[in-house]
Amino acid sequence: MDDWISATRCWSPSPSPDGTTIAFVWDGDGRPVVRLHSRATGEEWSLDTGDDLVSTVRWSPDGAWLAVEAAADGGEHSTVLVVRPDGTGLRPIRGVGDDDRGAVSLDRWAHTGSVVAVTESDSETTTAWLVDVDSDQRQRLGSGHALQILDVSPDRRRALLRRGRRGSRHVGIVDLDGTEGWHEVDSRKGPGGPPGAVEHSVAITRDSSVVAARFVDDGTRMLVLTDGGRERAALVAVDVATDARPMYPEVLAEREDAELERFALTEDGATAALVWNVVSRSEVDLLDLATGKPAHYSPPGDVVTSAVFSHDGDSLVMGIQSPDVPSAVWCHELSSQSTALICPQADPTWAPGSLVHPSLETVTTPDGLALPGWLYRPPGTVGPLPTLIYLHGGPEAQERPVFTPLYQTLLEQGIAVYAANVRGSSGFGRSFVNADDGAGRFAAIRDVATCAEHLAEIGVADAERIGVMGRSYGGYLTLAALVNHPDLFAVGVDVCGMADFESFFARTEPWIADAAVGEYGHPIHDRNLLRELSPVHRMDRLRAPLLVVHGRYDTNVPVHEAELAVHGAKSAGVDVRYLLFEDEGHEIQRLDNRRAFIHVVTDWLATHFGLGQSDPARGEPSAG
Repeated sequence: MDDWISATRCWSPSPSPDGTTIAFVWDGDGRPVVRLHSRATGEEWSLDTGDDLVSTVRWSPDGAWLAVEAAADGGEHSTVLVVRPDGTGLRPIRGVGDDDRGAVSLDRWAHTGSVVAVTESDSETTTAWLVDVDSDQRQRLGSGHALQILDVSPDRRRALLRRGRRGSRHVGIVDLDGTEGWHEVDSRKGPGGPPGAVEHSVAITRDSSVVAARFVDDGTRMLVLTDGGRERAALVAVDVATDARPMYPEVLAEREDAELERFALTEDGATAALVWNVVSRSEVDLLDLATGKPAHYSPPGDVVTSAVFSHDGDSLVMGIQSPDVPSAVWCHELSSQSTALICPQADPTWAPGSLVHPSLETVTTPDGLALPGWLYRPPGTVGPLPTLIYLHGGPEAQERPVFTPLYQTLLEQGIAVYAANVRGSSGFGRSFVNADDGAGRFAAIRDVATCAEHLAEIGVADAERIGVMGRSYGGYLTLAALVNHPDLFAVGVDVCGMADFESFFARTEPWIADAAVGEYGHPIHDRNLLRELSPVHRMDRLRAPLLVVHGRYDTNVPVHEAELAVHGAKSAGVDVRYLLFEDEGHEIQRLDNRRAFIHVVTDWLATHFGLGQSDPARGEPSAG
């Protein structure tokens, strides 16, 4: 069973400019570090970037540096480091000074040289910076709420910045000579348009969201991934030359049955790789931007999590996952039409076909909304089974058919898993992702109950043995479902979930609180609504045994939320257990901790489903 729990994972690939080496994040030694792979020899080696846990790596256009985003114990206070490919020159990058002002995020490199774009978030605002790694010269691009630098024009005269809360993110152009300031790309130009709107404005409204944008044609046009003016995200092109006439976007690629999830662009702007989200699975098109003709490419896996072209445009390097394949790095060469696995190099130790692939199971809610989810059944079983409903975080994330050792471990114990996409999940259109905003969250809580009822009605779940589990927002939704529908669930697992919106807003990182307002409500203006939605005020209704899991260094959902849940469960008189990881943040990243987490959850569910413990003698971290 530990074979797939301990499987090596690789992600965040970045090819060197000369195409000879690929950098990525690798956790083969038990924690995520920077790893390099020689395409010619297959040789691999790791770079020492310190004790912090690495999340992202990016190669500079001149090949002289790697930029690395990492955080101590997986917390939210990330830093950006630069290091040479030979491991020398390691040092942190900050926008200004050397004080620890908050989180520093890696946005991207400029198109030439060693100029890196970072954003720095503190208790009040986010500031965007360009930093020349060689000279240490810095340029401040601006400050605001939730800023991100999406691109820098090839001539370094302008930058594309995104700002705004999730679900309402818009893009603007900053002139780097400091003379023009921020030009917002907005649809409201023309009669009745906003004061100061610029001529190169775009039909992307504030109730839509910009995901990504890139300059093309020497910075005179931009490509934008957005759901502006449509239900599903698409790729549009916009003329942003300073002397351009007012112009609405030209749609380059859109689908009625899928959302455009991400795109990669060759350095010459000739080809775009489009990654479509088709009911949670990925499809890839290679779009010739001159002719507008797409060529379909079938990736070697179900879900493409990242994509980037090599500098010469011939190699598309991707992060890919499937239910039976851990997070891996693949390289597709366009000239030869060949695809090769880069990492992990070792073959899986489990037998082919031993891991379960899920089937799509759609649940219809009382108000007629279709909830697509993934059903995992233990092999060779029939009839009603003990079943776990799993709820993803986000809330705007999505449950997809990816490699999930927890599910496979539960299946071995005879427990079915339904990985739900309740309203508010991404990937199914703008109306669906916004359906849980504000008071719509009551309906999302009801969705969890509807899933349980549906699974029992179709004979998948034993109605007396249905559990619910989730992490982050899914942990909140787990608590909310347990206290609002106490008779439906036999057991619950809350992983770093919010118990009380009032304390969450007061204690989380300020930039996270600001981003959460549009999703959950305002902590002052919507105080009564947030109180009604908070499980902490209904814990006396809890009937199910509850396992609470949290990381000590979680500053996204502070550990106080776990303490509230444990206290409430104890007061309700139910069986409760508290598993606290002393060296983790919002994610459980260390291999020993991931192994302990899965074993504890499996034993907890098996015991309360009446299956007995799978193996009571296991090493575990300190628990409260």
